[in-house]
Amino acid sequence: MIMDTINDTQHHVVRKAAKLITCVISSEKKEKELLRALYKECQISRANSINCRGFASLFEAKTQADELPEPHFARLIEVIVPEAKADEVFDFIYEKAGIGEPGAGVIFMAPLLGASSFSLPQEMVEEG
Repeated sequence: MIMDTINDTQHHVVRKAAKLITCVISSEKKEKELLRALYKECQISRANSINCRGFASLFEAKTQADELPEPHFARLIEVIVPEAKADEVFDFIYEKAGIGEPGAGVIFMAPLLGASSFSLPQEMVEEG
């Protein structure tokens, strides 16, 4: 059973049911555009982006027999959103990142029991 709100009375923290949207994209340029668009157009301030290496499932791979393909760098982006907005944000990311294009990446969504809200000072947000 998924709860809409979980109250932690010991620490006085209210957590709302949320979803984690994860996508892996092959373009650093698209990653920056996506994060800016999420902040400006969707008011998403909770996101994580890291470098990772990707193989054939995201990129065309040509290799000799008994050899691994050369890895390519990719970006793994994680976004936490309220459960009520999850489908809308998922579709937004799919379109903005061009996930429907061959080799562009992959996206998936999973439920979270809860997430706490916090805000960064405006100066820190504008630096990124």
